[in-house]
Amino acid sequence: MELHHLRYFEAVARHGHVTRAARELHIAQPSLSKQIQVLEAELGVALFNRVGRRIELTDAGLLLLPYARRVMRDVAEARAALQQLSDLTSGRVSLGASPTVGTNLLPRALADFNQRYSGIELELHEAGVGRLVALVDEGTVDLAVVSLAMVADVEKIACTELLTEDLVLAMAEDHPLVGIGRVQAADLAKIGFILFPPGYELRDRTMQLCRAGGFTPQIVLDGAEMDTVLRFAAAGLGVALVPRLALSGAAGLVGMAVTDVPMSRTLGLITHRERTLSPAALALQSFLLERLASEESRSAGQ
Repeated sequence: MELHHLRYFEAVARHGHVTRAARELHIAQPSLSKQIQVLEAELGVALFNRVGRRIELTDAGLLLLPYARRVMRDVAEARAALQQLSDLTSGRVSLGASPTVGTNLLPRALADFNQRYSGIELELHEAGVGRLVALVDEGTVDLAVVSLAMVADVEKIACTELLTEDLVLAMAEDHPLVGIGRVQAADLAKIGFILFPPGYELRDRTMQLCRAGGFTPQIVLDGAEMDTVLRFAAAGLGVALVPRLALSGAAGLVGMAVTDVPMSRTLGLITHRERTLSPAALALQSFLLERLASEESRSAGQ
């Protein structure tokens, strides 16, 4: 049973007349009659009785008619929903991000995206890079903002660069290092470090910095998340290597670059190579690429 057969059947039933139905459907009357016969032959029942110049539904036709109309209504609603997706008046996007990115980089961008595409529902997953890659791989997340250094060689993950940001030492405003003005790696040998949990890129980059300075870090707190790291650093417990982005709006903290070992990270959007993004996800991808690239340009000019 083909959809066009049901459409033809419903039109003839509604008009009670093949010629009028054919005129509405823009097909020849003999062709319409032939298609009705094909449908009746497939179903093995007569759907119409021919009474003079009119036709009337048989019991089988009366039984089929509400089903045919339901199918046509469902198809029309499906087409309308798909059109809304294409028009970006509806849809849903799942976005992944690290807590730092989710807290400091995305709020204004997603608010502006919502202003432009108010019908698109946004879902945010905050996690570490490894977990976000897994969520993209399994299809739970459409796209994610992560540090590209952690995913460059992951199979089936496509990467698009967004921006590069400096990594700096977060420390209390009255920390002794603030007074010397310029910090080099060797100056950190006897300084207490606050470390992120194992598996976090910022932990690995901290160890890289200490190796460049020729020492093993003196750890005063191990395994803390970003908010905790910043609070303890502001309290003077130690220093922590963080993205400069993380210090936006943070009270009581100074971010200092290590002059002889400049460090940075590149953030990018990741997607699954073998999955096609929905129109809504494509719109968010394009928006973030444009928006965050322009923010980097503004920051570079400051």
